[in-house]
Amino acid sequence: MADTERKTAKYRFLVETIKEKIRGGAYAPGERMESENRLSEEFGYSRQTVRQALSVLEREGLIERRRGSGTYISSESRRPPRGSNVAIVTTYISDYIFPTIIRGIEETLTGAGYSLTLGVTNNHVEDEGRILQSLISRKIDGVIVEGTKTAFPNPNVELYRKLEKMGVPVVFFNSYYRDLPNAVYVVTDDKKAGRQAVELLLTKGCRRLGGVFKSDDTQGHGRYAGFSEGLIRNGCSIGDDCVVWYTTAERSRLFRPDNRDYMFERLRGCDGIVCYNDQIAYGVIDLLTSRGVRVPEDVLVVGFDNSSISEYSPVKITSFAHPKDEMGRIAANKLINMLRGTEPEYPLVLDMPLFEKQSTAR
Repeated sequence: MADTERKTAKYRFLVETIKEKIRGGAYAPGERMESENRLSEEFGYSRQTVRQALSVLEREGLIERRRGSGTYISSESRRPPRGSNVAIVTTYISDYIFPTIIRGIEETLTGAGYSLTLGVTNNHVEDEGRILQSLISRKIDGVIVEGTKTAFPNPNVELYRKLEKMGVPVVFFNSYYRDLPNAVYVVTDDKKAGRQAVELLLTKGCRRLGGVFKSDDTQGHGRYAGFSEGLIRNGCSIGDDCVVWYTTAERSRLFRPDNRDYMFERLRGCDGIVCYNDQIAYGVIDLLTSRGVRVPEDVLVVGFDNSSISEYSPVKITSFAHPKDEMGRIAANKLINMLRGTEPEYPLVLDMPLFEKQSTAR
């Protein structure tokens, strides 16, 4: 994870920890908080990170900083204004590209005066349901959410319908549920990028393409749809034996020692490989290199998201850039417009520009 992403995860965790203490009564309205130095020692964070977290809480009206006196819990901290309580529900917070997306959402909403609650599902349907039930019982005013296992049927769709009936605006980012025809969402054009990945590899001289795709999220299906369409358009066959599918639960096992032979056999003979994201591309490059297969001399590899991983990989990874911060800000602004009722909002699909690097240098 890049330094910026680590810092975002740290201060966001500190913000949520202090919020929970306020909600749970550990801090009383008007009570003086610990000093920046004390918080820095307690959490092991730098004073800059602590100061950043306190600035967020101050903007949300939860704390007050008094010159020469210290930081105090606001007397109104337990009574946020009506219509200003918004929840962010995401699959992950401190991993991969998610801190940057969350930062874009958070800065836009807090800058507009909204108070935020964060829920993390870890891409588990049960956790998503629990979080949504809690938000419904608390009468939340608006929700920005990344769906969980959006490629599979999801029982929590009924909870989203309940929010809709309650008049609570919901904006999806990254993925959404096809069973919600009126959903407002901000997503990437995964199919287009998948097709462009194939076209890039073919123009570089590749003739036998393989891929590794995620099966339980719509992004994986979209990227595979583009992959297969690109092959068909160019008169190439789709080699099912050269395509590996995995779920969230299987991700950690893909490149374990006891699975590396299987993965290598599935991808053996491919001269171009399209990977679901940069994390997978990194694992594929490491696997191939360990077996004496050179990237890019023998095999070209393409990833998605243009994350920090694509830069610190021993072979820098060609990748389609995810509009991380932009996506977060657009989703937040859509929710603000829906809460204010100023204008109707519609779905938006964002392009993923290609960044060519060493893994396709030929």
